[in-house]
Amino acid sequence: MPGIDYTTTGLLSSIKRRISLPDAQNLYTSDDLIAFMGDELSSTVIPLIHSVQQEYWVMRQDIPLVQNQLNYTIPIRGVTNGLRLLTLVDTNGNEIAFQLLRPEYTASTYNWLSPYTTSTLYGFSIEDDHIVMFPKQFVANPVMSLRFRIERQPSQLCSVAEAGLITNVAGNVVTVDNIPATWTTSTTFDIIKGTPAFVSKGDDLTITNINNTLNQITFSALPSTVVVGDWVSVANTSPIPQIPYQLFPYLAQCVAVKCLEGLADMEPHQAASQKLAQMKEDILKMLQPRDMGNVQTIVNRGGLFDSGQFWGWSGGNYW
Repeated sequence: MPGIDYTTTGLLSSIKRRISLPDAQNLYTSDDLIAFMGDELSSTVIPLIHSVQQEYWVMRQDIPLVQNQLNYTIPIRGVTNGLRLLTLVDTNGNEIAFQLLRPEYTASTYNWLSPYTTSTLYGFSIEDDHIVMFPKQFVANPVMSLRFRIERQPSQLCSVAEAGLITNVAGNVVTVDNIPATWTTSTTFDIIKGTPAFVSKGDDLTITNINNTLNQITFSALPSTVVVGDWVSVANTSPIPQIPYQLFPYLAQCVAVKCLEGLADMEPHQAASQKLAQMKEDILKMLQPRDMGNVQTIVNRGGLFDSGQFWGWSGGNYW
């Protein structure tokens, strides 16, 4: 492949170089090493990137409010099924602050100071995999949408043989260099950008036809941003680690350390572990701040001098 190989194939070569692992060895197959990559991506790299809170992987998903529906499922692709932010969006596209409430605060709308007034509290609470709107008046005659912001977690890694590189795009039909035998019209797919930052251009996409003779896949709907050089893979998988490219060596080093541990080669394992610790320190310095030219503004939401949002005063905390 000309140019930089961003795929798991390139990472396999990087891992083998780090520990001088011969191709003829029988302990670790390529599939084993890719599985190690996936494990280290989930257990080490994702928490590291998440810890710096620099808005990596953040994406939006708007969900219209439904009359009399209080519960809305959090998008399942979020890291730890978590939220970056939840806001309301009005009919003009304006975002409105929507507060996270402790469940204790939503247990009763009774106001002992003034028993005949309605609750002044509004917002949402989290229960397991969904949010709960409060109070019920929000969905009596809904005219707005919920905007979920999540950190879309990187997909599980797969081999290049389990994906297809797009070589042509014509309407909703893409031509790829490879169609695995396991793909069918009932399979759902992701389309991954082939260059940094390897974002997903479409998740859980459905298809209507596979032409194995022409290596063509017809999608029900194809994002307009899809271009030659992007990758098609089964939903929740990717042949490219969806992390900043500068972290590829760190991921390879994580797997190298794991392999040396399995080989019981203690002296090289110790040296590789020390190298990994130093790489982690350097990466943390590189990951933050993402914008080195500006100081982040701190807003005291709900403070004494807050101008209020949408309803009432104090950051929109009152109905």
